[in-house]
Amino acid sequence: MSAFETTPWYDTLSDRTTVEAYDAGAVIALQGEDAQKVGYVLSGRAKALAFSENGDATWVGYFKAKDFIGHTALLSEDPPPFEIIAETQVSVLFVTATTMQQLLAEQKDLSLDIAKDLAARLDHMTHRLIEAFTLSAKGRICAELARLSRVIGIAPDTRIIRPSPIFVELAERVNSTRETVSRTVSDLQKQGILTREPGAIVISAPERLRERIR
Repeated sequence: MSAFETTPWYDTLSDRTTVEAYDAGAVIALQGEDAQKVGYVLSGRAKALAFSENGDATWVGYFKAKDFIGHTALLSEDPPPFEIIAETQVSVLFVTATTMQQLLAEQKDLSLDIAKDLAARLDHMTHRLIEAFTLSAKGRICAELARLSRVIGIAPDTRIIRPSPIFVELAERVNSTRETVSRTVSDLQKQGILTREPGAIVISAPERLRERIR
């Protein structure tokens, strides 16, 4: 059973949709292109990048299963200011924006899910905007490591990041460089705050990591 089939609005929407599959690296939505469809990610992971006029990329966020794509078109006539690119194989269910607008008027659960998704993305972008202006590069890296970490069930005072983040991608997320990420992680290792394990980063001192978010 897919993520879509477990939603309360599955029966209403299932016969009005199309499903598209994308290989890693494929463009799902172009920056500046009018959104004619709203997507619901069934599987995989994609990233959003904003490109400047000279081609520099800024990491905006990511999309995973149960996230919506293109739903801002329901509230604004402006095209999205970022491009969505598949990081892994991605499957997306699409419905036209017009049909989605009709469904939102009928389906309370669907309206609530989209509102929650928009609220979460607004909160995410607000935090990143504040971090960009108030934190050093090392502080932003520590903040991202803390954000990616999850509690280990058998050791609630220890957190883990699995799979281990790729330093180039981590640098992209915090608008820094791979070298700065590598130096920061190395320093945190030397201070006993984290250890690098096969396929994971284990944070043994989460409070000390948070103290370095500055």
